[in-house]
Amino acid sequence: MSLIIATGSNVGDSLKNLSLAKNELQSCFDLIAESKVYFSDPVEYLEQDKFYNQVLEFEIPSINPLKVFSIISEIEIKLGRKKIINKGPRNIDIDIIFWGLLNYQSNKLSIPHHSWAQRSFVVLPLKELPYFKILKNHYTISQELIGNAISL
Repeated sequence: MSLIIATGSNVGDSLKNLSLAKNELQSCFDLIAESKVYFSDPVEYLEQDKFYNQVLEFEIPSINPLKVFSIISEIEIKLGRKKIINKGPRNIDIDIIFWGLLNYQSNKLSIPHHSWAQRSFVVLPLKELPYFKILKNHYTISQELIGNAISL
């Protein structure tokens, strides 16, 4: 089972921001695989630039999901993330998409991520990861994905 994390950026040097986020995550968790970087349309809040996105696969750490969420939030802050507009422009966004086949709900965190199966910038890169073979047997992926994501 794997911890699947999605990263995204549309402010500043987005490719560098994704690389910095991956490096920070690798300092905390063991990387198994990574997708190519994708370029995608914004979703929900449309008045912003397109995003660069990547999906990363890590070994599941021996700490609980809320602790991982806290670590990810600290990385976002370290990299300069400021939440000004909900779903708006950001230099870095880091989301937990899956934690194995765990279903987890709290007021801070939902695993799996509530909208992963509709988002092209998650589904398309996810298909590149070894863990996708397990996921596709357990989840239904939307036939009409939101946003036009293309790999770089």
